[in-house]
Amino acid sequence: RNAAEVGLHIQTSLKRALAETPGVKDIRGKGMMIGIELDRPCGDLVKTALEGGLLINVTADNVVRLVPPLVMSRTEADQLVGQLAPMIRSFLMK
Repeated sequence: RNAAEVGLHIQTSLKRALAETPGVKDIRGKGMMIGIELDRPCGDLVKTALEGGLLINVTADNVVRLVPPLVMSRTEADQLVGQLAPMIRSFLMK
């Protein structure tokens, strides 16, 4: 139940934080597995996120995949979005 609720919260928060951001094609997920599809290859984001303390991966060359712990709290989810959204915006502005 927590995974479904917090996963939906992360998706909704990311959609809000990245709304109107050119280059973001889609934000989708199921439970805590979330994908952020961009309009370009984004493998460089893995290193940037790691330097910022986040562990992400990239699939299909242009989808940032998040698989946070199933026990993540809403507060931790907000911290994740607050840290990741600016990284993605910055990457897309390059």
